[in-house]
Amino acid sequence: MKNFIDRVPVNPNRYKITNESGGISYATIEREDNASVVGTALNREAFMALQGMEASNTAFDADGNIIEKYSTGVLLTTFRSNGDVVETFADGSGQTITKTTKFNSDGSISEVIS
Repeated sequence: MKNFIDRVPVNPNRYKITNESGGISYATIEREDNASVVGTALNREAFMALQGMEASNTAFDADGNIIEKYSTGVLLTTFRSNGDVVETFADGSGQTITKTTKFNSDGSISEVIS
């Protein structure tokens, strides 16, 4: 387990440029790439969530499903009659990712991400 800490610069995006002659100047660099998708922030919140350190509200349904609500979306865990465990995470934008865990007859476990 690692407790990640966000870096907090006094001068965000500021870089020191040293010329070949040894002269120093400073520049502020900003992205201007018109990204069509911003992407996931790599920060303390994201890294702590990867380790399971994230606040949630959990409910157990009468049908055996488990619903976990996070600030980033909802995780639904379903137990199928064949023994498979299906976990589906849906974020606020409607994107989903599913992990199916299968307990094989030879004692091995298979996991498929879709």
